[in-house]
Amino acid sequence: MGDSSRGEATKVAGGIVEHFNDPFIIDENEIFISLSIGISLFPDDGKTIDILMRHASIAMDLSKKVGTNTFEFYSPTKQKIKMDPLKIEMELHKAIEQNQLLLHYQPKINLRTGHITGVEALIRWNHPKWGIISPGTFIRIAEDTGLIIPIGEWVLYSACSQVKKWQSEGFFIGVSVNLSQKQVNCSNIVQTIVNVLQTKGLEPHYLEVEITESMTCNFEHTISILQQLKKLGVLTSIDDFGTGFSSLNYLNKLPIYTLNQSFVRELYNNPSVEEIVKTIISMGHSLNMNVIAEGIETKEQLLFLQQHLCDQGQGYFLSKPLQASKLKEKLDEIQQVVKRHGISEDIRLRIWYEELLNQAKKNLQDTVRLQQGMTFKFKKINGQFVHTLSDGELLYRFGFTPAQVVGKRLDEFLPCEIALEKTAYYERAWEGEDFVTYEDKINGIYYLASLRPIKKGGDVIEVIGSCVDITARK
Repeated sequence: MGDSSRGEATKVAGGIVEHFNDPFIIDENEIFISLSIGISLFPDDGKTIDILMRHASIAMDLSKKVGTNTFEFYSPTKQKIKMDPLKIEMELHKAIEQNQLLLHYQPKINLRTGHITGVEALIRWNHPKWGIISPGTFIRIAEDTGLIIPIGEWVLYSACSQVKKWQSEGFFIGVSVNLSQKQVNCSNIVQTIVNVLQTKGLEPHYLEVEITESMTCNFEHTISILQQLKKLGVLTSIDDFGTGFSSLNYLNKLPIYTLNQSFVRELYNNPSVEEIVKTIISMGHSLNMNVIAEGIETKEQLLFLQQHLCDQGQGYFLSKPLQASKLKEKLDEIQQVVKRHGISEDIRLRIWYEELLNQAKKNLQDTVRLQQGMTFKFKKINGQFVHTLSDGELLYRFGFTPAQVVGKRLDEFLPCEIALEKTAYYERAWEGEDFVTYEDKINGIYYLASLRPIKKGGDVIEVIGSCVDITARK
């Protein structure tokens, strides 16, 4: 593919896969065709056509094993590890004993400022014969054999040790570590984390643990672990949110700090996925959570996520996983990516200011709705008093909803005789009388109402009213 970037290849392959989702019509018959795509990149995977084609064919074979209608990039590691799980298990025991494991760190980027907000620790296996091995090759075997427990503990110690080293160099960022199902189910996982933090002398808020959404199936145990970690000050997050089970039923009960989601790959290929991503971001914000988008591999994906106010991002377009020393070397370069390729600063600020304003309005509405009394506003339009706001618990107890009052005159939701009586009080307030009060009863509830005019330049532009329940006094 020439010197095309991984992101461009992802976009092209994703588009091809999307086109094959629809059937072909042959003699009025719908024919569905599945495909598997293998990708090799020049010059990383080869410098001649023959080598690139051979490597692309290897990647295609792997794609077939993964499933239909998908694509895979060539990986020399995946080609080398063609052995039975028992062999890998035996070698994995040696890896722990002989210190063959290492960590790479992938930055998490603030999509507003471009600054690094933290890193995710990603394990690698540096085998003396096979070279660098990705976790996809050995993690499942480690989980099945129980080796994930000592490996996971090693990751915690190594990641926290690296953060402390960075701090001694004046570089203060947190690290996130993935916990496996077996680790979460382990009875002493919380104590293990406590021991790691105490041994390394690391403050808890510099550590974040990630669990996959499917782990929350064992709800009671998972929430107990997360609550204990929260009390310690450790941050927590759900990885790949939206790909698991009935998350919405319990999400607001979990002490979650961040929601991660991995739908990014399909952006611009699938309109329904775009809606899902926007919904996840909005839902996360409504629950006062940060949303991290994983797998950002193109400029278009970055722009989409910025425009829809995603908080943080991660992916090869921003930075690939790096060794600790390389990360510090490339720090300035990484933190320029969003500024160079993202939306301009003035547009970014405008979008965020609009979001802050909308959030403030929503908070005000929620506050009014939750109050025990009732708040309302009205203006005089074409000689008629029209309500512009009405909400609060008392409104519903009166038997009304905001939709029945807002935009309406008194006589449109009250009997004419009562509406005429209230209009006289409304008129007094509109004429500028500072404090107008009256008492009445609706739906068996006695209430006290007060009206206060809002003035601008000496003229009344609006009247704000409030009602409280005084039934107990009667």
